[in-house]
Amino acid sequence: MKKIVLSFICLIFVLIMFVVNNQSIYVNASYVENNFSNFTSSSYVLLDANSGTKLAAKNENEKMQVASICKLMTSLITLEKIDTGELKLNDEIVASEHACNMEGSQAFLDAGSFYKVSDLLKSVIVASANDSAVVLAEAISGSENSFVSLMNQRAKELGMNNTTYANATGLPAPNQYSTAMDTSIILKEVAKHDLYVQDSNIWMDTLIHPSGRETELVNTNRLIKYYDKCKTGKTGFTDEAGYCLASSASNGNLSLIAVTLKCDKPQDRFKESMDLFNYGFANFENKQIIDSSKLLTDKIKVNLGKTSLANIGFKNDFSVVMKKGDNANYDIKLNIKKSINAPQQLNAKIGVATIVKDGKIIGEVDIVLKEEIQKQNFNDIVNKVVENWSIL
Repeated sequence: MKKIVLSFICLIFVLIMFVVNNQSIYVNASYVENNFSNFTSSSYVLLDANSGTKLAAKNENEKMQVASICKLMTSLITLEKIDTGELKLNDEIVASEHACNMEGSQAFLDAGSFYKVSDLLKSVIVASANDSAVVLAEAISGSENSFVSLMNQRAKELGMNNTTYANATGLPAPNQYSTAMDTSIILKEVAKHDLYVQDSNIWMDTLIHPSGRETELVNTNRLIKYYDKCKTGKTGFTDEAGYCLASSASNGNLSLIAVTLKCDKPQDRFKESMDLFNYGFANFENKQIIDSSKLLTDKIKVNLGKTSLANIGFKNDFSVVMKKGDNANYDIKLNIKKSINAPQQLNAKIGVATIVKDGKIIGEVDIVLKEEIQKQNFNDIVNKVVENWSIL
């Protein structure tokens, strides 16, 4: 009964906060000035999600606690275990006493009861449930401490060099910290998983416990409901970390990531993130430099193949984010093999395109075969001889 009352009180409090602060979340979409002097966030960064180009920043590499934003890593590892088949969404795992005794935001799990991985993960992503995060950590690694080692290993692999985890929840702990820049890295990585994006866009849902009891799950990221460009995100709060938010948004072909850390008030993290997004959308655009759907004019010579020439093109698109109205020129330098020997597979690499701006290399894209090349057989050789003889 106590947990039901606590759940109800939390829900009412959240809804009241939404109503009271409703006006603070709307900003002028024509925001065109980089006027962030009134921000309360101690650290922030705005990035182009595709290239990682920094569009605005303050103390983006300063180490600080980020609270429940740590659960981005907990979610990522869980999703990766699901991808490899080590964990299944329908698997049922038991909620330990240790997990159910977590402080802060909870799904109010019943100790000793079994819960589906899908429900636990959803409660972490939507409602930032600390108890569910620890249950997942224990299921994957046997203990939360062992899971933390996995978190720190994955952080190093992603290049998050200014991040150290001490638990799976983000609750205050000695020697646990991250940065706005590192947070942008983990958000980009976890957003590659459709399930994370799908769950992070749920505004309200219900977790039904094995006993039949229900817990309302309310999304802690208000941008999902009130900012139509928002695609995904994760909030965080403790007294030590302040109010934090990592989020992404898209407008046309421009996708951005914004991170605001240690804001003074809960509404500040949302307003300041939207100010960053609106600044980015108003002032920047993506310019496509390479279009992988188009073939190169020249073909490559094929030795001993069924065809003597093969179509070639770029492996992937390449775009750059730039200030609107910027007419900078980009040079594309091609380095392609003179010929290839059959057989060759589709998309086999046969060269590289180097993109140069103002004499500086800003990127490279592989040049590949746009068709499969088969080796000629005896009949092909005979037919070719006959064809050449007839021409003579």
